[in-house]
Amino acid sequence: MEPEQPPERDGSVSDFAAGPFRRLMAALIDDFFLVLILVFWPLVFVILVWWLFVLGRGQTPGKQLAGIFAVRRDGSRFGWGRMFIRENFRLLLWIVTFGFALVVDGALILLRKDRRSVTDLVAGSVLVYVPSE
Repeated sequence: MEPEQPPERDGSVSDFAAGPFRRLMAALIDDFFLVLILVFWPLVFVILVWWLFVLGRGQTPGKQLAGIFAVRRDGSRFGWGRMFIRENFRLLLWIVTFGFALVVDGALILLRKDRRSVTDLVAGSVLVYVPSE
């Protein structure tokens, strides 16, 4: 069984845009892992290694479990560095705005046809859902 892969470049990336529920599910899974790390600090190594491994595929652990990939607008893959910057920008934006950016992100995801959040617009990414077979 081959691992899930983001869509090829021949189709429109917007056709594969991950919906708000799937994105919320991925974010909640990532937050759950953060709480696990805070409560059970020895897990930090396991989750950190997993996080670093899946970043290279354009995912976080939550996105991996939800079947979501971050790709560029042209459909090409996000690399480790670009994904690291994307995720840390998202975290910094939410901290600086005291969580208000979460509301704006949610509104954009619901209102925009391509379902891109503020983070996606800044990073040049689209989160796509690739169903497993």
